Amino acid sequence: MRVRFSLFLVLLSVIHPHCHAHESQQALVRLVETDDSLCLAHGGKMVSLQLTEAAMSVDQSPVEVWIDRWFMQVQTADHTRHVLTPEVPETELGCSHSIAGPQHWTLGTIKRLPVAGAPYRKD
Repeated sequence: MRVRFSLFLVLLSVIHPHCHAHESQQALVRLVETDDSLCLAHGGKMVSLQLTEAAMSVDQSPVEVWIDRWFMQVQTADHTRHVLTPEVPETELGCSHSIAGPQHWTLGTIKRLPVAGAPYRKD
């Protein structure tokens, strides 16, 4: 019993930093819906991927985000990569409701990239 508990504590200490890192990466970006005339004509809103203010104020390095698209509640083959920077902090993904039906996006992998010319640092 003691061995199992000790093993559990060791595993928890190894896993915990990775969980915390994932949560902090999620705080770097957000999906935002805004009004757009074309999207409103189809009953939807424009969905954009944006860097958060916290992400821009803490570090100037680019953020790489992988996005998955869902159309009519089915995941599509679209798995797109976006790189956001303080100079270009937003990218439009599309309308939440197209002519054919609803669509949405989910965040996949999010990570900071090294600044050009800077030495690589492992997070």
